[in-house]
Amino acid sequence: MSGRAQSWVAHLRQGGTTPWLAWRGDPSSDRAGDGVLPGAQQLELLRRINLARESGAQPRARHDREGTRLADRVLAAPAAGRGKADLPLVGVETPAFGPQPVDPATVGAHELLRVASVLLADDLVALGPDPVRTAWARPWRLRFRLVGDPVLVAGWREDLASRGRPEGGPRPFVVAVGRPLDELLAHTWTQRCFETGSTPWVEWLRFWRERDQLPARADLPASVRRWHARRPLVRIVTDLDRLPRQLGVRRLPAVRVPGADQAELARRIAAVVGIRVPAEERPALMRTLQRRIPDTGTDPVVVPAREREWVAASAARTTREVRRAGYAVVGDLAGLAPRTETPAATGAGAADQQVLDLAIRMVVDPGWRTVGHPRAGAERSVEQ
Repeated sequence: MSGRAQSWVAHLRQGGTTPWLAWRGDPSSDRAGDGVLPGAQQLELLRRINLARESGAQPRARHDREGTRLADRVLAAPAAGRGKADLPLVGVETPAFGPQPVDPATVGAHELLRVASVLLADDLVALGPDPVRTAWARPWRLRFRLVGDPVLVAGWREDLASRGRPEGGPRPFVVAVGRPLDELLAHTWTQRCFETGSTPWVEWLRFWRERDQLPARADLPASVRRWHARRPLVRIVTDLDRLPRQLGVRRLPAVRVPGADQAELARRIAAVVGIRVPAEERPALMRTLQRRIPDTGTDPVVVPAREREWVAASAARTTREVRRAGYAVVGDLAGLAPRTETPAATGAGAADQQVLDLAIRMVVDPGWRTVGHPRAGAERSVEQ
């Protein structure tokens, strides 16, 4: 690599934040050095990480040691998923073929996220899954099978198992948690991001709309039929205040609904985790991330305006199927209809810059990886 590029890389490894085009280099480093120059994505991500670390309160010596180790990880990390190859720096001699040289400061957030997601996936794999809290099953508990809203159901299943009230048993009630269909679709995609990963929100929604079908966990009648329960043992619950009684408990805890930026970052991390570990281990790791990912105050994803007509028609079809099946309804079936108010968000999901800000925050601050880290507070929650 050129002497100027070599000195800039050294500057970044030492915590520097000077942009490439503003870097003049050291007079003593004009001679070209050996080695391969990292891509512009890695270099710019490291510069932004250094900017974020400048506000840290760590002791300087510790900052230097940890900063150098982190810098080496960033510079060696590949870019995950589809996108551009490692981009060369503008002003540095490059081959006549391959990607065009760029100013690192102009590299988009999408490209930087491809590198950041690899770092976070490796951190998550190194952390390992959180232990699942369980208790002896109470013999007098109400037998139930919980289906419906995936985000809420996942949180409540975990809580109930820790209180000695796991699902299953002989002739259980099938309790389906119903929500407005636009919210149910958003939660279905979000939970998938925190389990196995998914396509982007808008693409995922378009996939189902073009087939005029609902995904399995958003289709309440199909979720009930999957368990072959007889009609008297089925409850469709749309009034969440009355849900605890259907499960034989007095209350249910708040469940945090991840924001659009959290879900999108998890989606990207899941793709890398799927390469690092066997398929059966990925959901437990991603659920660990779901518990620990920092809050940002960003709202969850919403259904775009162009899909709302299809969502309304699908909700009406679901309501007709529930009525035709004769299932007991706890609440009002009108609660399955999509919300009528127009959301403030566009429905396109989180902006790449929002997601990148969260990713850099997690790379810089290892608090989310601390052993015994408590479940993050509920910024957007449903509590019973």
